[in-house]
Amino acid sequence: MFRGNKLEFLLHLLGDALAVFLCFLAAFWVQFDSGWIADKFNPAKLFSEYTRVAIASTCGWILLFAITGLYRSWLLLSRTLQVLYVARAAVLGTLAILLGLFGFEFIGRVTTGSPLLGDYIYGSRFRWILLYGFAIFFLVATFRMGIALFLRALLRKGYGANKILILGATEAGEKIAKAFSRAPERGRKVVGFLDEHFSVMAHEFAGFPVLGKYSDLASIVKKYKISGIVISHDSSSLQEITRVLAWACDLPLHIYVIPGLYNVISGHYRTNLVHGFELQELFAFTMPPWQVQVKRLMDIIVAAILLLGTLPIMLFAAIAIKLDSKGPVFYSQERVGLYGKRFMVRKFRTMRTDAEKNGAQWATKNDPRITRVGRFLRKTRIDELPQLLSVLKGEMSMVGPRPERAVFIEKLREQIPFYIGRLKMKPGLTGWAQVRYHYDTSLEDVQKKLEYDMYYYENMSLLLDLQILFRTIYVVLTGKGAQ
Repeated sequence: MFRGNKLEFLLHLLGDALAVFLCFLAAFWVQFDSGWIADKFNPAKLFSEYTRVAIASTCGWILLFAITGLYRSWLLLSRTLQVLYVARAAVLGTLAILLGLFGFEFIGRVTTGSPLLGDYIYGSRFRWILLYGFAIFFLVATFRMGIALFLRALLRKGYGANKILILGATEAGEKIAKAFSRAPERGRKVVGFLDEHFSVMAHEFAGFPVLGKYSDLASIVKKYKISGIVISHDSSSLQEITRVLAWACDLPLHIYVIPGLYNVISGHYRTNLVHGFELQELFAFTMPPWQVQVKRLMDIIVAAILLLGTLPIMLFAAIAIKLDSKGPVFYSQERVGLYGKRFMVRKFRTMRTDAEKNGAQWATKNDPRITRVGRFLRKTRIDELPQLLSVLKGEMSMVGPRPERAVFIEKLREQIPFYIGRLKMKPGLTGWAQVRYHYDTSLEDVQKKLEYDMYYYENMSLLLDLQILFRTIYVVLTGKGAQ
């Protein structure tokens, strides 16, 4: 994503607000000063009387623009697509105004007993409302195209470009590197290449430095502040692509492939076309930015309510644990979160204190290490409630893949292709895998849950989160899916 996306967001916000305000000002002039609407003509009317209405109208349009996805980063996307999104928002806003005006008048007639048929006050102004909606579309789209031109001019001068690494000093990689160089306004700058033959080849390729091997990826990403990589490896086999991705999937990177390579994994993961280049993006994060913010707000509200509402349940659980077996009430363990960040997870203890005297291991279906109370807590998911504190701290979300232990991740990333892709999501208290499947007891279970986790990643939305939360309530109440 363009590093100046905060500037882009701010300019879009100010531009949209100005466009909407100017349209409201024009509507005020048409209604009271132009004389075009005879029954409303009143030159003595002061705009100051409508200041609050103007502010409310502007805020309403801005909210609609946010809901319809207009505050994503558009700079590197199709301008035509952005105009279509503006048109959609303008149509929806205009329809809302029409329904509101005619709806209020209809309700007024119902409550006063007036005839429902006949001319409505706003019927004669229908064309003016449509013209207002068109003006919103035209001004917002025009301002946004101007902002795009301004930001792309900054990119051409070298400001704010994303830094890109190309994996594979190949002919295809050279082609992409030169394409980026010829189009700086696309916001991507090639820093150099990585290649497995680094130790025996010249440390320059196609005019760009060769910085190391694939195994050096993590350190080079950190050193050069890389935001994306392009895989242009010679081999197009699934094994080779998987090996390359093993170095990249747990890094905060955009991962691009050349379409010829994309064919080997077609059907496994959703991809995004990179506008302006012959590239596809793997593991593309598709949740709109405004939904990301709402998701975080929802996390805080739901976690706070659940913490307060389940305090009596947690108190009884703590007492039951102490009465049932010796040891602490809580069990703390380090887990791996978003992009490999470590954090401590706290749960109600459901196993004996010597459960891992022989090392880390998965729980089995009828695991003898689980206590009597622990079996009930696991079945109802009450053991997970202390993790609500991690949700409030921002280490976890209410919905997402379950956080795993580092020792298991290191094993699983070698055995299951793309397992490390789970780290591109913030871990959750519950998830699609948890409401669709049972606890992990084998490698096969982990593979099955990964399918559910990646489905969630590809289809992440507020609606899916709500669906998962409601399914979780069903699991807690019935115990189904938690065996």
